[in-house]
Amino acid sequence: MYMNTNQTSSDQDISLTLPVKMDFEVLDAFLKKEYNDTNISHKDDKGNTSNYFKILDLNLEESDHPDYNLSLKLHLQPLTLLFNNNTVDVSVLAELRLDVATQKLYVEAYDMDSNGKNWVTNTLLKTVLNTFIYKKVINTLSFDLMPMITEKLALINAQLASKFKTTNGISIMGNVASFSVSHFEIKNDVIWVLIHSQGWGVISIDDLELLG
Repeated sequence: MYMNTNQTSSDQDISLTLPVKMDFEVLDAFLKKEYNDTNISHKDDKGNTSNYFKILDLNLEESDHPDYNLSLKLHLQPLTLLFNNNTVDVSVLAELRLDVATQKLYVEAYDMDSNGKNWVTNTLLKTVLNTFIYKKVINTLSFDLMPMITEKLALINAQLASKFKTTNGISIMGNVASFSVSHFEIKNDVIWVLIHSQGWGVISIDDLELLG
């Protein structure tokens, strides 16, 4: 029996798909840090900016609507007399998807509902909030994964270029040729992605005594 020890041969080729999960609490905490206490403003045709709302709190959860997979609830403090200083609650539904070809997460569609007291205030609310939601929140949820993947791939290969110690008596070396997100799903308040990687690797046993 013969084993080819050439590190670039197909004998050491590895194709691996790993599930990675992120609880909604992680993304919710990120959005809270990013937007809590933020003023929502609107610029008129003359370039004058007015503050309309302050974000007191927000909550992200899985949507139970069949057409959307995310539900973002905003609790707002009005900063104008139009709302008589009553707090306003807004619900934003969004459909977050993965474009596997471009490795981009994007919001395919979103809808907004509010508890405005009348048509005038509700229309103003939607105008101001739509601009904020689209320019800020939607852009936060939509991002290109490729720069992050490229950066992580370089770091992984830098470690694998020489023997990388994994535990006592065992090390690994190799190269990751490709790394991509092959699947995206939101289920039970958890974001799941499948990460597919290809490359080669060799596990080296360096000290039998340390394995005991």
